[in-house]
Amino acid sequence: MTLRIERQGDSLNFTGTLNRDTLMLYSPFVLLNDCRGDVRFDLAALDNIDTAGLAWLLQQLAAAKQQGLTIALCNVPKQLLSLADVTAVRPLLPISN
Repeated sequence: MTLRIERQGDSLNFTGTLNRDTLMLYSPFVLLNDCRGDVRFDLAALDNIDTAGLAWLLQQLAAAKQQGLTIALCNVPKQLLSLADVTAVRPLLPISN
């Protein structure tokens, strides 16, 4: 299991598995520090996400808001949508497809 998050312009591209085992690679999440304005989280290449990954995403959304950033979640996997529905946090996700 691996997770890779790479910045390309105003987009952060997520690849691999976003779960409790891989999150430590990006804690603290410093990639937002160099971002300005609108930022896309492209989740198209995520293979797997668990509730810890969802909680981490919500934490990053809150941190981005404090920094004055606007986040758009793009290419959101069905697994993430299902987790968000089950945990009743889907309204908190800024989904833009």
